[in-house]
Amino acid sequence: MSHNVPIVGAIDDPRSADQAYEVLMRGGVAVLPTDTLYGLSARLSAEDGVRRISAIKRAPNDRRYIVLASSIDMVDGIVRSYGCGAREVLADAWPAPLSVIVPSGPSCPAWVGPTVAVRVPALAPLRALIERIGEPIVSTSVNRSGSEPLADAHEIRREMGDEVDVIVGGLSDGHLASTIVDLSGKSPRVVRRGSYAWAEAGGGKPSK
Repeated sequence: MSHNVPIVGAIDDPRSADQAYEVLMRGGVAVLPTDTLYGLSARLSAEDGVRRISAIKRAPNDRRYIVLASSIDMVDGIVRSYGCGAREVLADAWPAPLSVIVPSGPSCPAWVGPTVAVRVPALAPLRALIERIGEPIVSTSVNRSGSEPLADAHEIRREMGDEVDVIVGGLSDGHLASTIVDLSGKSPRVVRRGSYAWAEAGGGKPSK
C-alpha cells in the first residue's frame, strides 16, 4: 500500500488551505481537522467524492454525513426549515460543535434524503475554507465502519494513504465528536451527546 498522500500543515496555514481548496474544487477527498474530530470531506455537490468517502468508510449504503457550512446564511440555502427548532437560537449558538438534523431543501443532492445534519463549525479557518469554496462540504469521522475514529494524521496516512487526496494536519488531542440534536420531529431529540452541552429544557442554549 502506498502512503504518498501529503500531510500538509495546519489549516490556518494559507498554503495548506490552498491545497485543500484545490483538492475539493476538483471533486476530491480531503482529510480536514474540524472543531471536533478529523473528517473525511468532499464538496456537497461532488457526488463522486461522496461516493469515494462511502467506499473509504466501507459503508456504501450509508451517507448520513454531517454537512458543514460557513455560516447560518449558507445553511439557509440547503434546508427547507429548521424543524421544531428556531433559527435565531441556532444563529446564537453557532459556530459551535453542535449538529442539528432538519428537513433538507430542494437544493440538496438526491442522496441526502428528507433530512440533513448541518453544523457551522467553531474552527474559523475551516469556515473560511468553506466560504471560499462557495458551498457546504460533507464531513464524517475518519474510520472504517465499526471502528474508532482515527485521531492522528500519520495514523490516517498509514491506514488510508492511498485512498484520500490530501491530509491537513494540526488537530490537537482530546477532541470529542459534535453533539447531534434531531429537530425534524415535534420536539428536539438528542441523538448523540458530544462536546456541546445542549440544554433540552433551555431552548437549545448551552447549559452552564
